[in-house]
Amino acid sequence: MTAVNQVLAIDAWRLPEQTYDPAQLMLKETLLSQGNGYLGSRGTLEEGDSAIACEGVYLNGLYSAEAIVYGESAYGFAEQNHKMLQVPSGKWFRLQLDGEWLHPQSGQPMHRHLDLQNGVLQRSEIYQTSSGKQLRFSSERLVSAAIPGLMLLRFELEALNFSGDLLIETALDARYQPVRKAGDPRVGDMSARHALAATAQCDGQLTALSSLQFNAQAAPFQVAALMHHQWPEDAVLLQSKLESHWLSQQVQLSLTQGVTQRVEKWLYYGHSDRQSTTALLLARLEAEFTAQIARGSAAIWREHQALIAEFWYQTDIECPADPALQQGMRFNLFSLYQHAGRNGQSNIGAKGLSGPGYDGHYFWDTEIYVVPVLSLCQPQLARQLLQFRINQLPQAQQRAREMSHQQGALYPWRTIGGTECSAYFPAGTAQYHINAAIAYALRSYLLASGDFAFIAQQAAGMLFETARLWLELGFFGRSGAFEIHQVTGPDEYTALVNNNFYTNAMAKLHLQFAVEIWQRLKQEQPAQALHWAQQLSLNEAEIGLWQQAAQQMLLPYDEALHINAQDDSFLQKKPWNFAETPAENYPLLLHYHPLVIYRHQVLKQADVVLAMVLLDQQFSTAQKAKNLAYYEPLTTHDSSLSSCIHSLAYAETGEPGKALHFLRDTLRMDLDNRHHNTEFGVHIACMAGSWLALVNGFAGMRCREDGLHFTPQLPVDWPELKFRLTWQGRLLQLRFCQQQTEYQLLSGPALTLWQGAVAISLTEVGEQKTVQNGVQP
Repeated sequence: MTAVNQVLAIDAWRLPEQTYDPAQLMLKETLLSQGNGYLGSRGTLEEGDSAIACEGVYLNGLYSAEAIVYGESAYGFAEQNHKMLQVPSGKWFRLQLDGEWLHPQSGQPMHRHLDLQNGVLQRSEIYQTSSGKQLRFSSERLVSAAIPGLMLLRFELEALNFSGDLLIETALDARYQPVRKAGDPRVGDMSARHALAATAQCDGQLTALSSLQFNAQAAPFQVAALMHHQWPEDAVLLQSKLESHWLSQQVQLSLTQGVTQRVEKWLYYGHSDRQSTTALLLARLEAEFTAQIARGSAAIWREHQALIAEFWYQTDIECPADPALQQGMRFNLFSLYQHAGRNGQSNIGAKGLSGPGYDGHYFWDTEIYVVPVLSLCQPQLARQLLQFRINQLPQAQQRAREMSHQQGALYPWRTIGGTECSAYFPAGTAQYHINAAIAYALRSYLLASGDFAFIAQQAAGMLFETARLWLELGFFGRSGAFEIHQVTGPDEYTALVNNNFYTNAMAKLHLQFAVEIWQRLKQEQPAQALHWAQQLSLNEAEIGLWQQAAQQMLLPYDEALHINAQDDSFLQKKPWNFAETPAENYPLLLHYHPLVIYRHQVLKQADVVLAMVLLDQQFSTAQKAKNLAYYEPLTTHDSSLSSCIHSLAYAETGEPGKALHFLRDTLRMDLDNRHHNTEFGVHIACMAGSWLALVNGFAGMRCREDGLHFTPQLPVDWPELKFRLTWQGRLLQLRFCQQQTEYQLLSGPALTLWQGAVAISLTEVGEQKTVQNGVQP
């Protein structure tokens, strides 16, 4: 298990920072980040720490494009990389007293915390100059949950033992440089200065709107950032400075001892494609911004906090036995809510909007980890993430043609704008299981929401186009089994293999689900079935082949070991020598050539074990236990996606001690910086996986065609586990104790749940029923 680096205090609802430590600044900036699905802001200090900080303000879906340079290229290689753009930071708010710029000092107390319950970053400091003057400085920062482009900062300033003038410098800053980490492909490389061609405007008035406008380099976007202040009446504008990537004001306040002065700083962001003009974009944003300012900050605050309160009412998990795990779960849920795209035009990146890691790319993380969780917590967000993939279907169809497939769609392994951005095809394009991940997410959403209209009217085309690709890729071999060759599964320490178990098993699920949806469309919405058949040139013969391929799918199995083989060749390889691998050589990908790793039995993350977890009843508990016993000792867990799946798998197979061990790792992956790269952004899939490990693992929840099933098994020292979830238009509350479980219907129509073989019917809103754990009818 990885080392712990805890930099924030334990608190059930807050992330408290208690000491200013420049060495930990970047990590804390990630952990204290804020977002609303469109606008993301790292938790950087108002004073600016450009030499040691990793500044970042991001707009989801906004990216620059640059050519990928290969020493030796080949047909079909990815041509461009997308990079999530940094946009101007408006957090800059520096104070000068007696000619001294005020700033925290290393080792001194820092009173700052992210309030998860209200979605606000709060801070309070007392600064003292060399002459002994003391100034209280307080700030509150929110990224509005209701208004996509809005960030609002409120400041309080109080002279504690003097009266006199205070100089304030406030700015929009797009000068900040990228932060790099040599040799680590997981760390992105972004620069607002280099990616944005800028113009600025400011009319020199104290309360006027100021703005920076940009054209993104090599990408079809225009961007604008606007700034407005509300100052005390006696504030004096001393200077305005206007440069291409910098817009600032210096303002003087006269402070009276014991009297609090208040300043508000409003920031508003937006972007459009090049079909518009910068002038039109700016005019639209100015009108929207002016309307929000007229409403006043109190209204903005109330609206924001009401949405955050609604989120927690629907989604909170209570695990009172362990404060560290409680904090980790709430932080992870809050992060999912902050960073998930809400408009169907953006997704949720591997690092969300919290940092530059992976260049802001979207991966399969969304479909295997995030969508299944949001489908049960915030289904409207899950639907928008699926809509994003639907909107990028044309690019996926084009990628399939580039890969010599005559029909169907192949989604990119990593992308923002819809085209493949992975420059390393063995661990990129070869991961065809991205298609099955999207089908799995659709199925998860349908089970949780019952929203068949969305599938029928919008998503079915994507489901069918991705399904038909398996018949393009695979073939019926000599034995009659359907085989899929030269692919890479989730375990990126094994690449370009034949019949990867996970890929084949998920392709089977994908094909079966596509056939089921086709049959249901014909029965319930024949007009929609005809629509898709005509649009996609789809016929019964092709659908029959899908069914045949699913039925005859080759799922490797080793008769001697009684396990499912990861692929046709994995079990013939030499096992990795873990005993002689130094601790400092992990993760392996940073210390060994890929070919060295590929030659061995060694896993980066769950592969067969992941298939066992996702496919639920298709495999017996005994078979799952055998696979887990074989593969986990070979797994490095170098991927942050691994611990959560192993926690769930151990809980399901009756090893709660090991399950809890891995749960702790996944719940506090970022808060403790266990993979030593949280400085560059949180691990979104791991965060979603922590919910799966807790709810699907210890509560034993499974989503099935006949409803929700539970097999609870809490750790012996946990008195209870309590959470809420949404199921097909109902809000449920569940409370699991050592001896019994309580089920309550909070809203929605009647339903029947299952605990083991016991049916639990809830017929009225407010009704609660208690079931004794372990009792069979």
